[in-house]
Amino acid sequence: MEEKRIYVVVAATVQTLAHNKGTVIQPCGRQIAQACHVVSKLRLGNTLREVDFTPITTIILQGRDSNELQHVHRLAAKARLHPVYFADQNFEAYGNIHPVTAIAFLATKKQAEGIVDYIPLWGS
Repeated sequence: MEEKRIYVVVAATVQTLAHNKGTVIQPCGRQIAQACHVVSKLRLGNTLREVDFTPITTIILQGRDSNELQHVHRLAAKARLHPVYFADQNFEAYGNIHPVTAIAFLATKKQAEGIVDYIPLWGS
């Protein structure tokens, strides 16, 4: 049986109307934090909740923008992979909106094909 992995996609930029910016470039530290948040949400809200911590290979990918995150979320949902998302609440960056900045889902490498296999690894 093929090992399942956690796939995370974070947005390099977020489209927002906050402060009339239009596009917010996501600093590296914010992207890393959002990846951590969405993985925590996946682990706590999924069948992964356990008394003992179970390490799972986690693949962090860098999507171009929030539109790409929406696209990946739709594909993962259609494949019944139960994706979760993290919506950031940073007034200084986004104003009063809470844009989706990261998504995650648990899948085998084969299940992830056609969903995230074209997205580059974060930091590459």
